[in-house]
Amino acid sequence: MDKIFYPESIAVIGVSERPDNLAAGIVGNLQRFGYAGPIYAVGRQPGMRDDIPILPSVEALPEAVDLAVILTPAATVPDLMDACGRKGIRRAVIESGGFSEFSEAGRALEKQVRTVARRWGIRFVGPNCISVINTETGLCLPFTYLDPAALRRGPVSVLAQSGGVSITYALLLSEAGLGVNKVVSMGNKADLDEVDYLTYLLDDPGTEIICLYLESMEAGRRLLELASASPKPVIVQKVNRTSASTQIALSHTAALANDDRIVDATLRQAGVARAVSFDDGVRLAQGFTLPPVRGRDLLVISRSGGHA
Repeated sequence: MDKIFYPESIAVIGVSERPDNLAAGIVGNLQRFGYAGPIYAVGRQPGMRDDIPILPSVEALPEAVDLAVILTPAATVPDLMDACGRKGIRRAVIESGGFSEFSEAGRALEKQVRTVARRWGIRFVGPNCISVINTETGLCLPFTYLDPAALRRGPVSVLAQSGGVSITYALLLSEAGLGVNKVVSMGNKADLDEVDYLTYLLDDPGTEIICLYLESMEAGRRLLELASASPKPVIVQKVNRTSASTQIALSHTAALANDDRIVDATLRQAGVARAVSFDDGVRLAQGFTLPPVRGRDLLVISRSGGHA
């Protein structure tokens, strides 16, 4: 997974000269955050974007880049993944939506993408995600505008199914003075899932605390085994606690939410801290940065004995 978090070269696929082009936002973020490797832009029409020439195809890339970032209509993604495979690209982030979260036809399309990826040995993030951030290297792949001054480098890494939530957590952690190390918007998890990312982050030297925002826990048993054995604090905000929110999640990231009572019990049993809100997650992360309280010398000052 190093090629996803530490790519030495990147191709952004779906770039155009149009002012409202979303893929161009990825190029802009990489430039603002100071990513040092080569950035290639690929689009249907040749041109220039942010002083980078737009190449007409994946085949026109001068090298097999470490990472392809795809933001094009969903129907084009299987062929683009096939082109990446032929070019020798083995890692991808698919930010495009319109897959299993959208319709049965989208679900079939997602299956095609997975089939092509497996044929070529491509591991990928997404689809339907805002993408990946690594503050160590200036890797910033969301298509939305981000200000480097608002994202502080720190010890907390964030995994979230929702793209918007991943950015919200990153900004709140930075605002609280903690900062973030790595951020992953997992999207539909058609290939890599929370178990893959958690396994990586447990051995990642830059990550000291891990926050997960989950709409579902399909790989719950393995996830909790990893979290329970982790030497690093793991915070989980598992949402969709009602039937209504479950339906919303299904239409959002194709998530199959789990019974909340079972989730709550298993998290407690695994010794995982459960957050009930963004602010709660940030406070828990702040608490884990403090030195542990040892011995019997803790003093509680309170206006009420009951509160104490």
